[in-house]
Amino acid sequence: MSPDDPRPDAAGDPGGDPVRDGGGDPGGALLLGRMAQEGETPLAVLPLATGPLDGLLGSGSGGGALALSAQRLWLTRPQLVGGASVASLPLADVGAVDVRERRGPLGGGVRVEVVVDGRPLRFSTRAGRAAADAFARALTTARQAPPG
Repeated sequence: MSPDDPRPDAAGDPGGDPVRDGGGDPGGALLLGRMAQEGETPLAVLPLATGPLDGLLGSGSGGGALALSAQRLWLTRPQLVGGASVASLPLADVGAVDVRERRGPLGGGVRVEVVVDGRPLRFSTRAGRAAADAFARALTTARQAPPG
């Protein structure tokens, strides 16, 4: 892969601007398009992994993405049949966010846990720890900002 290629490499090291290019992921690009249709400006985007093997044999198969705007948390996930589904919820429904390293027989990874309506939702990302931490900081900051 050339140094000028903005897509994530097999190790999950993102290149380019993850907000502008959706984290180099088709799901992220779809999510950014939907946000633009709704008049939302993305503050942060985090590409998601489809499972433990995602990224081992290349850049991954497009496991969706999380995105953040000033008022909402956005999610896109692929479906077995048809296109990807897109959902969003107000930041008032979002609680704490936690980032953890994952270890296992198939390699490590990063898990992001977001509390929604009191229940934890867990996502794996191939973007790396630094990108997941940056997304978590952006989400925490957006949640603490006064509504506007």
